[in-house]
This record gives sequence, structure tokens and C-alpha cells, in this order.
Amino acid sequence: MSENHTQTQPRIRILIVEDEPELLDLTSLFLQSEFNAEIIEARHGLEAKKILELDPHFNIVISDYNMPELDGGELLSYVRSLALPIQFILVSAVDHSKALKLKNLTPDATIPKPIFIEPLLRAIHQFTDHLITNTPTEDYISASIDHLFRFGSVPYPLFAQLTDRKFVKVLHENDFFGTEELERFRKKKITHLYIETKHSQNFFKKQMDAFLALSQNKNLSQAELTVVNEHISSVVQEMSLIFGFSKELEFNTKKTVDQAYHTIISSPVMKGALKNSRMPSGNPLVLHSSRLPYLANHLIQIMGWNSETSALKMAFASLLHDATLNHQIHASYEFDPELIETAKKELSVDQYHHFINHPLKAAEVAAQFGGIPSDVDTIIAQHHENCMGTGFPYRLNHTRIAPLSCAFIVAHDILCYYERVGDQFKMENFLELKQDQYCAGHFRRILLELIFTKK
Repeated sequence: MSENHTQTQPRIRILIVEDEPELLDLTSLFLQSEFNAEIIEARHGLEAKKILELDPHFNIVISDYNMPELDGGELLSYVRSLALPIQFILVSAVDHSKALKLKNLTPDATIPKPIFIEPLLRAIHQFTDHLITNTPTEDYISASIDHLFRFGSVPYPLFAQLTDRKFVKVLHENDFFGTEELERFRKKKITHLYIETKHSQNFFKKQMDAFLALSQNKNLSQAELTVVNEHISSVVQEMSLIFGFSKELEFNTKKTVDQAYHTIISSPVMKGALKNSRMPSGNPLVLHSSRLPYLANHLIQIMGWNSETSALKMAFASLLHDATLNHQIHASYEFDPELIETAKKELSVDQYHHFINHPLKAAEVAAQFGGIPSDVDTIIAQHHENCMGTGFPYRLNHTRIAPLSCAFIVAHDILCYYERVGDQFKMENFLELKQDQYCAGHFRRILLELIFTKK
């Protein structure tokens, strides 16, 4: 796809058949990042059959089993009827081998979901050993705009394709891909954007981590779901009256908080990080962490940055951002960062340094665990930075703070103000207080949106 591109390797042709859009996009991203291959996508078995009727010359078909209109077994039967050397890889969360054997059908490989990438890689290498396939020769790989919207954050620059050989940068590293961006590209009839191949493997890993975190607990029974503490219902009711949360936001946020909490306590590595949530109900940090995801999701919804992944990131960041603090020593300073000079005088040297560095310590806890989406550690590490560059621990200004971190910081600021003034809280007073402090970048955009929604 670049001007320097020369085709020197034989190209394999792979047909991916998957009715889950996220998995279809992820599998395509993975194969583009690993192989010099032509990738064709089908959203269900019937679409795949129509593609094969027009052009059956594929090296490999990778198919889900449970799909509408034509399932993986029926598609396998059709592929076998073509009598062509097509390797058929069945990817499924359920073992269908007995049912297939009754029909005298056997796929060339069967791979279980959801952690299927490494086995898939081995199978493709096994089937294409006679070809040189393991080096992508294109300078860019494609990602659908719907996929980018679902996962929200963009860790690398994105490009639009103008001609076969010409690409133009349309989004910068760490830009957020929200509703506004989705609609902008849809209006231009752009369905895919492109990422440089040199970033493709890291990009895929971040997307896969986010997908696994989302899918890990989607099928939990109601009995298994655990809320953070017994105050959550009253917390939501109280905040809804003040901030006007919609029922949909309440439901979706509670779902992501349940999911994040269950994921954390299911991990021996992470379980200790939530020790604060098991302290007595009067622990102010527990209430603080319970309230925060609702405000954070309220803000990203206002900004058009909301997606399932973004909501889950806010839930994880809310639960973990103060995980290393001692509520009896540090709570008052967490709720009023302007007391930082007071903290220096009142706390011991060790206690003060522990407080100043707690965003980094909590981010390290999050980074150790592979079951949460990427960027959560960044949000946590930056939650005490500010627009003007006078926060801690790194004194980052608005140009160096990620968009989701900006929303989280503003939500944290609103919540801390609310927790200080209690029944006297008025949003217009908070906005007036922050007029000069939220002076640029995403902070200013969020401030203006909040002012607009108050009118």
C-alpha cells in the first residue's frame, strides 16, 4: 500500500467468518499484523457461502460455529463439497466435535474461545508452512471505524486512505475516538481507517486485552455479581437526584462496576488491592470509589466519548485509584488536593511521600494485572494532575494528559467538591470555581459542555 511496497512474498488468502463484530475485527487485525495475507471478512455463514460461490480459492477458512442463517458445521459441509485444498479452522466456545462426527465432518483444527489467538497462530503456520507468510508487506493495516468507536482510545496515529498509495493522518496518538469522530467519518462514507504496520502488534494486544476484560464476566449469573459495598444503592439514588443521571446510565454503570469488581476479586494478584472496600462501612474512600464511576461515565456520555470499554475503564480506575491509601490517614487530603501543603506539615515524611506517590503505586497495581483494559493505569497515574501543570506526581499539563484521564480528573474534582460541601453543592458554583483552572484542551471542552448542559 505504500510507494516503496514491492510484492516479494506469496500471499495466502484467509476468509474469517464471525458474527461477533468485536471478534471479527480483532481476528482481522491480528492476521494483518502477523501475515502477508489477503483477509476477507464475513459476518455469518450464509455471507461466507456467497463469497465462496463467487471465488472459492482460499487457503484457510476460520469460522465460528454458532451463527445465524448458516452455522459453522453447515459451512464446513459446503467447503468440503468444493473438493478444494481449503484448511478449515473452527473457533468455538463449545465442543461440537461429537455432532460433527455424526455428520462425518472434521475440521482441520478446532480452537476454543475466548483465548484463541496463540493456538490460531500455530494452526495457520502449520497449514502454510510451505509459504513464506510471517512478514506483513503492507505499510498499513485497516481497522473499521465501528471497532475503533467500541474501544474508544487510539494509542497510535490513524490514517485515511486517499489512493492505493497515499494515506493522510486524521487522528493523532492518544486521540479519543468517540461519537463525534464516528459520525464525521460516516458522513464522509469512510468505513475503515489505517494504522502503521510497525504499531500493529502492540495495537492488537491492547485491543485484545480490552475485549477479554469485557467478555470475561459477561455471562455471570445475578447471584455471582457483587457490588462494591452495601451503600451502593443509596449512593446512586442520592447522586441521581443531584446530577440527573439517566436510568440507562445508572444501569450500565452498575453493570460495569459489578464486572470490574468481580474481575479484581477473582484474581489473587489483585484481590488485596481492594482491601479498602472490605473495611467498615464508614470508610470514606469506599463511598468515594463507589460514587466516582457514575460521575465519570456521566461526563464521557456528555462528551460523546462513551463506549462499553470506556465505561469499564472508568469503573476499574474508580475502584483502584486509591487502592494503596490508608483511609484513616489520607482521606481528607484525597478529597481536597488544595490541602497538599497542609499534608506536608501534618503527615510524617513517609506518610506524605506515600500520599504524593499513591497515583503511581495504584497504577503499578493495575498494570500488573492483564485482565483489565489498557489505559486504566494511565488514568489512575494521572488522576491528581491538572490542566495548568501544578498537580502531582508529575506536574503534567493539559497537553500531556490523555482525554479519558481529563474526564476522570474533572469527575474526581466534582466529586471531591461535593464531598466537601455536602448539601450545599451546586454545579454552577463548581463551574464558576473552575472557570480559570480548566483553561485549555479537553478540560476546557468538558467545562463548556457542562455549562451548556446546565442551561
